[in-house]
Amino acid sequence: MEMSYTSSVVWIFLSIVLLLSTVICVMLLRDNRNKQMLYKRFEGNLNEFIVVLSQKMEFLYGLPMFMSDPLFFQLSHGRTFADVLGASSWNRMKGYFDEIGKHLEMPFIFSLLSDYKGGDDGPRSLWYEMRVSLNRVNAEEFYYVCFIRNISKENESRQEREKLQERFDSLLQNTGDFLWSFDAEERSMKLLTPMMDDEHRVIPQSVGYVDIHRMMPEEDYALLDSVLNDRVKDYRNFGFRGDPFETIKVRFYGPDKTMVWYGLRGKLCMDENDRLVLQGTARRMDVVLDNAVLGGMRERDAMLSAALAFPDIRMFWMDHDYKIVGCNQAFATDFQIINPREIYGKNLNQVVNHDFLPYVSKVVSEVFDSGRSIAWKGSYGKSGRLLMYNAVPLKDEGNVVHNVLSVYLVMDQEDFGNTV
Repeated sequence: MEMSYTSSVVWIFLSIVLLLSTVICVMLLRDNRNKQMLYKRFEGNLNEFIVVLSQKMEFLYGLPMFMSDPLFFQLSHGRTFADVLGASSWNRMKGYFDEIGKHLEMPFIFSLLSDYKGGDDGPRSLWYEMRVSLNRVNAEEFYYVCFIRNISKENESRQEREKLQERFDSLLQNTGDFLWSFDAEERSMKLLTPMMDDEHRVIPQSVGYVDIHRMMPEEDYALLDSVLNDRVKDYRNFGFRGDPFETIKVRFYGPDKTMVWYGLRGKLCMDENDRLVLQGTARRMDVVLDNAVLGGMRERDAMLSAALAFPDIRMFWMDHDYKIVGCNQAFATDFQIINPREIYGKNLNQVVNHDFLPYVSKVVSEVFDSGRSIAWKGSYGKSGRLLMYNAVPLKDEGNVVHNVLSVYLVMDQEDFGNTV
């Protein structure tokens, strides 16, 4: 009787323990399932999952349980990698798994065709990156733990970037443009894309920091430097970063020290190092189209426009009061003025610097007094610099001098250093 009572108590106790264990297991499973169900809220956005395979590469289980990825769906529904991959990709993967011990840290990239339509309304290629580790049960038994990431979007973005880069490179190559950045603090110039030669071929090693003083005349550097100073002042005082469509015309040295006109456009911005820079584009330009063509015979006008466009010949003309009536871009650039029309009507001493003024005043005065052309040449400015200056009277129908046209060249000894 007593033993029967004891057995009943033990049986009841074990039943209660078993019931509690069952309830706890059910609650844990339900909780785990509810947590796994949270992945469904992000369906289509998750791109990473884990697949555990046997030694025979058979699917054992995967995480998370709820995953909308096409590869995960097929593997978790009885298909193998051999089924879903093409023969070439499967052979590569099999070789990868056979020698997994040699390259555990090396990712494996593969693709498969999906039922989803691609850009050409055909099957879309899905790309994956897989990393594998071994989980050993004992000395002989193990299984593969595969961390797989869907990189289709990254791959599509990369391909799109490559296409855009190809189009961008083609655009620059066909136009001869290049991108540049001018540091506001260090005043250093960096070419962001390569320059092109006269035949639109890339000039080797033309990307990166360059010696801007060797790339352009010092007057053109002074103009660029002046523009940057004005932009920085406006930015600090008013938050204005400048007009990106304002064209700064400067001359770059081409082959054999010949000068070529470029139109620079840019605005202030912060570069990748959080430094303030003037950054923009440079386009090779024909200044003949920018210089004013006077009325009259077309041939004469065309010749005058061509003469005004020379990058190394400076031209300007003025009246008896030494007011400048007109000039070309090369003259304006020499004195850090962007637009030649800003000079018209100004007195000579308001435009040229004090070093240049004595040469001009003396020669122009003699031309007005004598009515004859005068030429002058001699050293000018720094050592090794030569000024060749010519002044010609412009007369009206009554043979009276009303304006004087000045034409001059400034040459450096360095310009002839590499010539034979």
